[in-house]
Amino acid sequence: MSLYNKFQIWLSIIFLILTTSVFGLLLHSSHTYLKIQQKVEMTNMISALNIALTPFIHQKDKVGLESVINASFDSGFYGSITLKINNSNPQIQRKALNQKSDSPEWFQKIASFEKLTESRVLMDGWMQAATLTVTNNTATSYDQLWALTLRLLTAFIINSLLAAISMNIILRVMFKPLKNIQKHANEISLNKFGDPIPQVNTRELSDVIQAINYMSKHIESHYLQSADEVKRLRMRAYQDPVSELSNREYFITQLEPWLTSNTHEHCGLWLMKVDIIEDAYENKEFDKADSIVKELAQKLSSLVDGRNTFSRFSRSEFILLAPHCHYEYLDQLSETALNLVNEWQSHELIEDSSTYIGMMILHNQTDMRTVFTQLDSALTQARQQSGLKTFLFNENAILPEFTKGKIEWQNFVKQSIENKQVKIRLQPAINKEQQILHYEAFAYIEVDNIIYTANHFITTLEDTDVAYQFDNHVLTLVNNQLASNPNKSPIAVNISKDSLHNSQFVIFLTQMLKANPQLIEVLIFELHEVCFTKHLEETKVITQLLLQHSFKFGIDNFGHSFSSIDYLHQVQPTYVKLDFAYTNQLDDPAKYDVLASMTRIASNLGIGMIATHVENLKQIEQLVELDIQCFQGFITDKLELNGS
Repeated sequence: MSLYNKFQIWLSIIFLILTTSVFGLLLHSSHTYLKIQQKVEMTNMISALNIALTPFIHQKDKVGLESVINASFDSGFYGSITLKINNSNPQIQRKALNQKSDSPEWFQKIASFEKLTESRVLMDGWMQAATLTVTNNTATSYDQLWALTLRLLTAFIINSLLAAISMNIILRVMFKPLKNIQKHANEISLNKFGDPIPQVNTRELSDVIQAINYMSKHIESHYLQSADEVKRLRMRAYQDPVSELSNREYFITQLEPWLTSNTHEHCGLWLMKVDIIEDAYENKEFDKADSIVKELAQKLSSLVDGRNTFSRFSRSEFILLAPHCHYEYLDQLSETALNLVNEWQSHELIEDSSTYIGMMILHNQTDMRTVFTQLDSALTQARQQSGLKTFLFNENAILPEFTKGKIEWQNFVKQSIENKQVKIRLQPAINKEQQILHYEAFAYIEVDNIIYTANHFITTLEDTDVAYQFDNHVLTLVNNQLASNPNKSPIAVNISKDSLHNSQFVIFLTQMLKANPQLIEVLIFELHEVCFTKHLEETKVITQLLLQHSFKFGIDNFGHSFSSIDYLHQVQPTYVKLDFAYTNQLDDPAKYDVLASMTRIASNLGIGMIATHVENLKQIEQLVELDIQCFQGFITDKLELNGS
């Protein structure tokens, strides 16, 4: 129970006790007063009648006696008046016909009035002439007391309502600073740092507010310092200082998994050579060369999204790795990059300088040296041929699925959705004890016994409605999977960045979350890091929608971009999945320090961390030392898992 409610209840109880006490005292006083008043009135009445009746008794005037008695009875509230004359059988009596009160019977039992009777002997000279008897009418007293009770009760209810309203308003005003403290404390616990709490003129609360504001500022400063430390360590280990792109070593860590993968996935590579940069370095114009590198790097990096890896390969070469891309995309990107460099050279009035790009589709190659040799060969061919300044290595050996156009793939995916040829497979994520924590759903299309993984076509769906249609269909398949086999849960589903920015998908997702509260504990959403680094505000709309309906979400490919990770405290994901560049070569002290710093921030924020592309138990042992407790990759497919 909140402190506000406790205050309200106890103040209400005290007010009720005080008011009830006053109410009871007033009723008791009124009851006592009416009892005394009845006795006084009867005494006065019988004395007055004694005086008034004495002359008529002496004269034995019966008519006069009746007149006096009737007049007295009609002017008062009496039960009966009886006059018995000695030596005379008949008596004079007036009696109230209705002595029943309008008040409830239970009230009469609680506040009872006794029946009063008083008699007086009337004298005629020295002789007893008659006996006068008067009784009271309790109905009148009950009615008076009941009417007073109703008035007091009405006043009590009105005052109670006014007091409750006033107390509510006063308590809200008084507790507003405390509410602000509570809200700010909750935000601090969630690592959300807003504006300081305004100061108040209450001494005790002022001290608390000052302490919380200081603590909030200190924690925020510590968090930002940690985020800056991660950024500095990543820059030192993986970033080229001149171009501010990733360096050659980072590129190699991104390329290695494609060479060792057993899933036969593919990626596109291109290598760009800019002669003007090479000439400047040859002429020892280092400042000029560095300036050109930095300017071209900024322009070229705007062409690729967060999933691609764009690096400075040598002093005059830039290299790109585009996961799961097709020749059409690679060719268009190369042409756009060449046009951008040529426009820049024209603007800078630079002549007699050329730029060339060598391309290749990486598929089934397993040797790093062979890949770079083939890429250099493609770059040489681009330089030697006339006209075109790009060259695709071994174009005739490229498999047909890599040369399909975007429209072909989009139509293929649409037809597969309609024909119910889209399926999912589940890959478990495990802890160090090899227990399954959750599964990740991977979609694929199976046509004529040929399997097409999502990586074959997912990039061709970008910036189209087919992307959200595919995500909608996958979510439906996962929902059906959870309904048919609840033992395999929770399940994580990756949502494409294009779907997140599609209004139709947002409507679909909202309806799904509302209609399926039973999925809260068994369905997890994964969003790509690029959604947070480049489209944070739009993505926060989705994350807030998920949190509003109590669904969990994680961040995929965490750490792939070199952007700051200070967005973490704003969105508070359940977990982050490390980019595979950080989960290998942990024997390198620089890389180890980068990962240690990243895990420390996630741990301080209460965010879980999943290591991806984990291949063997040695990797798990190294990662456990860094307090990483969840793993996913080839090892989860080949180990005999508990409960699988």
